[in-house]
Amino acid sequence: MKPISAQTFCNKYPLNPDITGKKIANITDDLYIIQSKHKRQNYARHYTEDKDTFIGPIQTHYYIPVYKLMSRSFSESLKENGHKDQCLLAWNYDGVYTYKRDACTNFCKELTSLTGQNISLNWSRKNGEWLVDAIYYKMNPLQMRYRDGRLKTGFKNHLIRRIKGFSQNSWVLKEMLFVLQDELGGINLTDDAYPSSIEEPEIDSVVVEMNTWLDNPYPNIVSCHITNTIGLSSQLQYVNIGGRRNYIIRDVNLEEYGYTNENQVWLLEDEIMINGNVYNKDEVEITRCHECNSKCVVEETRENLCVECLGRDYRIHNYSHRVEETLGFLKKGKNPNEPYIGIEMEYQVDNRNSGRLYTGDKLSQHALMKDDGSIDSGFEIVSRPASYHAHMLKYESFLDDLPEFIHPHKSCGMHVHISRTAFTYLGAGKFTEFMNRTDNLKFIKLIAGRGTTNYQRNDPDYTLKKPLRQVMHDEYSERYNFVNLNNKATIELRIFASPKDSKEFKIRMQFVNAMIQYCKPGALTGTLQEQTSFGSFIKWLERSKKEFKELYTHIKESTICA
Repeated sequence: MKPISAQTFCNKYPLNPDITGKKIANITDDLYIIQSKHKRQNYARHYTEDKDTFIGPIQTHYYIPVYKLMSRSFSESLKENGHKDQCLLAWNYDGVYTYKRDACTNFCKELTSLTGQNISLNWSRKNGEWLVDAIYYKMNPLQMRYRDGRLKTGFKNHLIRRIKGFSQNSWVLKEMLFVLQDELGGINLTDDAYPSSIEEPEIDSVVVEMNTWLDNPYPNIVSCHITNTIGLSSQLQYVNIGGRRNYIIRDVNLEEYGYTNENQVWLLEDEIMINGNVYNKDEVEITRCHECNSKCVVEETRENLCVECLGRDYRIHNYSHRVEETLGFLKKGKNPNEPYIGIEMEYQVDNRNSGRLYTGDKLSQHALMKDDGSIDSGFEIVSRPASYHAHMLKYESFLDDLPEFIHPHKSCGMHVHISRTAFTYLGAGKFTEFMNRTDNLKFIKLIAGRGTTNYQRNDPDYTLKKPLRQVMHDEYSERYNFVNLNNKATIELRIFASPKDSKEFKIRMQFVNAMIQYCKPGALTGTLQEQTSFGSFIKWLERSKKEFKELYTHIKESTICA
């Protein structure tokens, strides 16, 4: 299962320098490999007999032994056009010497990782070395399971290496993904199983499980919106179908599925696009905004005004917009000793107008929407600074009725800003070390709903002394750490995935509130090393479980406490 480089292949099948033109093996009905020789040019400096005058370079040549990938179809096409026979690929211990990319596109599709994939659009680290891997496993059948059906040791690591490395184009990746699908979702796909045998929602859940099992290596596993074929995001194309960005196989002709292209958006016959959103013609009523006279859908108006004319609460503001300067601090009902908290939540939004209206209706005067470059199609919801209880009341209503067109995506996160007044320097140190301890990572993932990403990660060097060292010695702090210490007024916790409902929101916000109390002076006994461990936190939480009911239940129902 491991990726096979040219050197590894030649270690397994040593080249004989005296053999030329010997057929080694059939790879497919059309492809076969031979051992041959490759002509290499050599240039030497040429001088006069007295060695004083340089005359010029002398060109010589020599031959090196190589393996060559041959195609009967390619050879026939060359012969018909009066050309000499050529190989598609030549390699030896040192790597690939000849790689005819265009010819491989036409004649090596059986060796690539996606059926019908236009392989010329995605290239690897060492040009055609992925083909060597594909050839090797045609000669040596894959063994991915033990006799009792279990996946072999190393399956996960080999698959991750393929996803990240030069062999991701090899057909072996496709077979390994099929096996993983069957392992996690009970779906065993074959080439002729597309598109009718798999329901799309079922495929989506399996894709999520596969990425979770692999801890989201980059690039991620995705499914084709049209055929349900599973592959890598780097191997599929990302297009706008019906107003939503979707992955599809590059060779799929959307016109064959009833779509037409209108201004870079693929629409079905019964669909219409208004102001960038797509609707079913038979399901909406069209009107005109009373202020700007633009065409809009009746359901997406308030008092005969379109979403663009409704004002601040319904607008998507610039990323740099300061919400606290617009909405101010919410002081009503807040205890003077209680810290201010600010919340940022990112969401994918399939219908931006409906999403803006829903968010504006539910969170008016409490939060604003902002653009965020890390979200493909959606927005970030940023609250005004308020108390913990004020946020819980406002967001519960928003999340309890969250419509399907507003949903979290694996790229979406929730960040919580906590006023620095909530912590002493020692308390901030406990908070920082707790979040960054390597032996707390599984617990953090359980609470956060996701692992590390490019935008939030832990660092074991962030210890108790980190917040104080930053202030006293102007020490550098990473913005994308689990705990962002770079803001003057707040400490930002970046670990959470965006919640899909109020239950997840309660668990995450109860954790924030519990950690604020947990890190207060005199709240704990034992050594500082013990106090920053998740085991100590769970013991403390048991004494306050009534106040943090959802959080306590979530932890106790997990395997982490088994």
